[in-house]
Amino acid sequence: MKKNKFILIFIGKAMFLYLIWFVCYDLWLKKVGDVDEYLINNLVYLAFEGLSFLGYFVNMDGFKLSIVGAKAGVRVGSGCNGLELLALFSGFVLVFEGSWKHKVWFIPAGIIILHFFNVLRIMALAVNGLTSKVMLEFNHKYTFTIILYCFTFSGWYLWVKYFSNIQSDHHENTISE
Repeated sequence: MKKNKFILIFIGKAMFLYLIWFVCYDLWLKKVGDVDEYLINNLVYLAFEGLSFLGYFVNMDGFKLSIVGAKAGVRVGSGCNGLELLALFSGFVLVFEGSWKHKVWFIPAGIIILHFFNVLRIMALAVNGLTSKVMLEFNHKYTFTIILYCFTFSGWYLWVKYFSNIQSDHHENTISE
């Protein structure tokens, strides 16, 4: 019975947070565009710098990045800037059990790590564009989407395993039975 109550409370909190996200993002921030544009510019800039550091000659034109001589380049749009994934990660940690003392550092750390992996994804896609537009599109649609979601789920797993109150409650119930 306690488990069902926990699940209902979690779903209720998640739905409430989604409503807030919808109002803030879809009805306001998306129309303003500043958050998406800032995030895209940052991703493209960091990917450009990373590829240049690795010795590639890179062209950057607005939201598009390509390695000189590549068969295809990478254009980062608002659907690929990772904002929804960052919000999903943050929302899960916010509504899940755990100390606010840990949430205050865990959420920003997770956002930074996920953003870093998104930069690596863009860099890898640009390198992929050297050889094949088809492989670039495949890896964009499937491979790197799966990888980023795995990192997100790993962050959630770390939260639940090490920082939520669920483990200690479950452990105490197991011992007392």
